[in-house]
Amino acid sequence: MTAPLNAGSSLFMGVSAKLMRDLRPNLSRCMIIERMFDLTDGADSMLFRVRVTKLTSGERLPIVIDQRGLPVPAPNQWSLSIRRPQVQQNTLIEELRTVAHVYHWAVCYGINLDERLRSGNGLSPAELMALYQNLRYARTSGRKAAAQLLNDAADVKIVKGKTHAVRVGYAREYLIWGLERALYRLDVGDHRVREIRERCERIRRAAVDFQRSSSDGSARRIGLDRRKRTRLLEIVNPQYARNPFRRSVRFRNWVMTVLLMTFGFRRGETLKIYVSDVNVKGRQPSLTIHRRPGDVLDPRANEPAVKTLGRKIPLTTEMAQMLGAFIMHHRPQFPGVDMSPFLFFSIDGNPLSLRSVNAVFERIVECFPEFAGILSPHILRYTYNDMLSENAAEAGVDAETLKAARNYLNGWLLHSDQGALYARRTIEERAGEISLAHQRSLFS
Repeated sequence: MTAPLNAGSSLFMGVSAKLMRDLRPNLSRCMIIERMFDLTDGADSMLFRVRVTKLTSGERLPIVIDQRGLPVPAPNQWSLSIRRPQVQQNTLIEELRTVAHVYHWAVCYGINLDERLRSGNGLSPAELMALYQNLRYARTSGRKAAAQLLNDAADVKIVKGKTHAVRVGYAREYLIWGLERALYRLDVGDHRVREIRERCERIRRAAVDFQRSSSDGSARRIGLDRRKRTRLLEIVNPQYARNPFRRSVRFRNWVMTVLLMTFGFRRGETLKIYVSDVNVKGRQPSLTIHRRPGDVLDPRANEPAVKTLGRKIPLTTEMAQMLGAFIMHHRPQFPGVDMSPFLFFSIDGNPLSLRSVNAVFERIVECFPEFAGILSPHILRYTYNDMLSENAAEAGVDAETLKAARNYLNGWLLHSDQGALYARRTIEERAGEISLAHQRSLFS
């Protein structure tokens, strides 16, 4: 294991150097409510929405509520007993948003969903199709539009194919859970058992069909090419004449962009960095990623999450100097930093939000259309993995060592195959070179 990690460190240092050149407590205490946040856009027009309760333990507990603000029993039972132990908080919030959408649709369609599920009858094939189609809508479209089929609706906002596919998966799991509860109330010899299982299978098949049709080739993501990487670093440089940000946040945005591209961090990992996680002194400066679910020190309603494994990553001298300058001279200019451990802050005195990170890159795209459709925080994770592959090829690192190093540096499990997804550009370019060489050989 030592060899891959050492190789990983050297690979990372190579990528970093290139970029710098380019420039749970006890249950009773947990259940005390501290703050509550409504996280559904356009909540006033929604029959059902998600409210997130921040417990004194730091955990965010999402619940589905109706228009009166009362919890809806079945979705919250599913959430607390089934999903909460299995998924991260942000995933659970998104799942419940979809379930709230399902209940909203059912009421608008004149369906008592709880009764349908309790009886084992579920939804008819036509109703399933209508529901899965309706999940294409952004919920800000209102009640009337939400009750219409996709081909009947006008002037509504449609979500991306990948988002739709994920929503269909969440709805499928909830509907099947609801029907399977009816099974436990029946004798195993009851003829209705078979019928209910067939309905569950119908829900699965219909969901698979919709998820296949929802996949859109335009959603394929690849990292930035070399020219775009250099251009991006030029744009966010605090001294660049056309830098699109106010001077008070330029250095912060530059540091954040460099970290995203250099380390391949997710937004949540970046926003969860404490100042104490950054060691800029000693013989080997480093930055450590810690998993802190339910962080009591995090006041954000939509708490960023570290979805990957914790890890310690070495820093080049240049990177350590940049982070040191930010911590010593630029971060203290943001209000509220003395009361919080987080590295990145907003000008309103709060730890930077996930939405604010997106806004940084949206602003770049707005001012520099050359990045339209190809730039986002997560695209920089792809870019990082492309650079890792390029640096490994130059250093002559073998495939197995690269895989182990990549998995460690990205916070993946040792034998994960996710690298093939995140290094798509490099893989496609190499595949193209091999194909061209093969074609040439046929005519030589």
